[in-house]
Amino acid sequence: MRESRFEDLAEQVYRALREMILTGELVPGQKLVQEALSERLGVSRTPLLAAFSKLEKELLVELVPRRGAFVKKLSPLELLHLYDVRLRLEPLGAAEAARNLDDPGRADLERAFAAYRDCVADRDETRVRVADFEFHGTLMRLSRNTILDRILSSFAIVLASNQRGLMKPMDKSLAEHEALVEAILRGDEERAEGIMHAHLSEARAAASALAETAATEAAGRP
Repeated sequence: MRESRFEDLAEQVYRALREMILTGELVPGQKLVQEALSERLGVSRTPLLAAFSKLEKELLVELVPRRGAFVKKLSPLELLHLYDVRLRLEPLGAAEAARNLDDPGRADLERAFAAYRDCVADRDETRVRVADFEFHGTLMRLSRNTILDRILSSFAIVLASNQRGLMKPMDKSLAEHEALVEAILRGDEERAEGIMHAHLSEARAAASALAETAATEAAGRP
């Protein structure tokens, strides 16, 4: 029983830290001070360290020997590689969501899009980032491809927290989301796949340019 309570507590701490990283309360590169987090979350260091270990597996936390734990800051090349994975898999998820959509899924999709649209209307960048994360996560769940959903959800937050200005203008993204929703609601698999690919390609191109710049700068250093 005691072990079960510990596992529950470690899971709660994991989820709390995960949310803080997603919303930007904890930013890439920031050191995770155990004393401060233990006091804030009302837990001992043991479940906190267990949560760090789980977050490390999702690339959300980096454990550095003799220095401690840090919110993972992706290198430009790591960011590009994650976009490459996303660009190849999310269009498949969108197509399968269009193929497998049922009435409960339709309601979930419309709810996720409405939440995103409301955040854009409020011009709240933090809420838009979170709503965008939830929207894409909803689409992958609606694909009913559990392997695909698990692969993408494992790295979705680290990508969202490391976008570094790669997010496109809110209104443009909103229009693309709306077109994607319409295609899925119509069951148009090919169009849903194409819209998702185009939606992600622009950010992938920006990530590629960032990686190339970093590589050039590194080559020029003595």
